[in-house]
Amino acid sequence: MSTAFITLGERSIIADYQGRKGPRKTGSSGFLQPIADALKLLLKEKISVRFIQEHVFTIATWAALFVSFILWLLLPLGLDTYLLSLDFTSFFLINIGILHIFAIVFASWSSNSKYAFLGGFRSAAQMVSYELCIGLSLGVIFKYSKNLSVVAADYFGTEVGSFVYYLVGLAIIFFIASLAELNRHPFDLPEAEAELVAGYNVEYTGIRFALFFLAEYLSVVYYSVLFNKLYIGESCYLSVNLVNIAALIFFIITLRTLIPRYRYDQLMRINWKCFLPILVVSAAFLTLLEFLLT
Repeated sequence: MSTAFITLGERSIIADYQGRKGPRKTGSSGFLQPIADALKLLLKEKISVRFIQEHVFTIATWAALFVSFILWLLLPLGLDTYLLSLDFTSFFLINIGILHIFAIVFASWSSNSKYAFLGGFRSAAQMVSYELCIGLSLGVIFKYSKNLSVVAADYFGTEVGSFVYYLVGLAIIFFIASLAELNRHPFDLPEAEAELVAGYNVEYTGIRFALFFLAEYLSVVYYSVLFNKLYIGESCYLSVNLVNIAALIFFIITLRTLIPRYRYDQLMRINWKCFLPILVVSAAFLTLLEFLLT
């Protein structure tokens, strides 16, 4: 449900920026538009292109959605409530996130389309590169909390204070890397309409396309919640947490109207020549400082 109404919010916000009306006709102020869109996708005909790998083509869609769902098991629901508490949550966060890359690569390869194939491997290179940034950013957070669990980091951030205050550079890098990981603007190069039509999901229609769409927007909510927990800090009040998460999602949506899309070489240069050296030097400095102090 959150995914459905985020799409409504995104269309309305961008329409306001561009001076358009946006989705206003279905229901009161367009409130029923997500339901109409869902019904349209469910009832549309499933079109299978010739020479595709049918089984892989179908399984890839469900795999992408499964990965998006399973990541939520690793996040605490509150300061004292969690579905699954693991001592090595960071390890599972990174590795399960990598599984999403396989779903996209299999989807593009099985489509038997050059546009999908190029989009899939663009996405794989982009997500693998920025997964390193996310992993190193998480490593610094877990080094501070002296534990590899998100639950422990959540408690540490609540007791000590927001990581944003004294790790603002790390928070910015994590947020930008998350945009690239999510294939969101200005890093939505795997789905560049002017070059690749729709990227890795160009041959998907109906419910199959809807599953990829759902997985993408679920991941937007997930990374907003993760950023709130690790960097802003979990609040005892649910309303405060919801406002923080809504503000992050609003900012992610607003970037589509503020910043032009990057070129692919610029995208890779930012990661390998800027973010990763900063994170490696920061991690080495923290390790050396801890060694000297002990």
